[in-house]
Amino acid sequence: MFEDANHWQVVFFASAALFIAYQVVRGWRLGIVRQMVNLVALAAGYATAIFGGRLAAPIFRPLGYPDFIVSLVAGSVLAFVVFTAVSAAGAVLFRRTDQQGIGLVRVGYGAGGSLVGLVFGMTTIWFFVLGIRLLGTVAEAQMQMSVRPEGTSPRRLIRAQPGPMAENLARMKESLDHGATGAVMQRLDPTPDRAYAMLTKVSRVLSSSESIGRFLDFPGAKTLTQQPRIAALQNDPGIARAVFERNFLSLLKNERIVAAANDPEVNALIRRFELEKALDYALRGNEKSSPPATRRE
Repeated sequence: MFEDANHWQVVFFASAALFIAYQVVRGWRLGIVRQMVNLVALAAGYATAIFGGRLAAPIFRPLGYPDFIVSLVAGSVLAFVVFTAVSAAGAVLFRRTDQQGIGLVRVGYGAGGSLVGLVFGMTTIWFFVLGIRLLGTVAEAQMQMSVRPEGTSPRRLIRAQPGPMAENLARMKESLDHGATGAVMQRLDPTPDRAYAMLTKVSRVLSSSESIGRFLDFPGAKTLTQQPRIAALQNDPGIARAVFERNFLSLLKNERIVAAANDPEVNALIRRFELEKALDYALRGNEKSSPPATRRE
């Protein structure tokens, strides 16, 4: 299924080389001081997004969205403002490489900026690779579930054919995992193997109506679905209509969804939920076995 793995590797490495080269040239033009200011601006932006978003959530709660959505949006806006302000200040206060008068200083500025650009470019590519491997794992599971074994009921699968995006992501991941490149990727990937296994299990469960049914039969899942606020979601015709129409914005402002998302009891139940055990139980197929006992709190 993945006969063009080498082709994807060539495309990926060519694109990565061009991006890194651009960052190196840009780093030379900006100089090491401006590059370091940009890194400080990036770090300050991330810190602002994490802490500022949490502080802003209670302030913007009257807008009617779940706290985690408000925190994400507010944190992103604050991070952009902080990053832009610090970067602009660096551009005003410090000179570029070509503005340095002394030749040796100019070379030092440019070389240092290129080095920072090289590190930034390689780091960006690496995060991009991690994203491809994570999303590709989901896409691979979808493609595997789209091939129905003989004797399998057509009702078992919710989604018969994955879209072109899923196919491309799966091919890109397979390409990165191919040959010597794949061995290096797997050694350097900080993501634990368990995370990839969990993503695969989640994708397989969501691809099968029977698996979803068994997932909901798991004792911990029953506890969640029987929680009053979550049970109210199942009986809300407005939610069902919005899901059918794919009107996700209205779902985010649905009063019952917002109340459930902001409820400390619901969040505590979700944190205690044994997701991996529930996924394993859902993927057992048609084995006739009683649900495992849940952990006592």
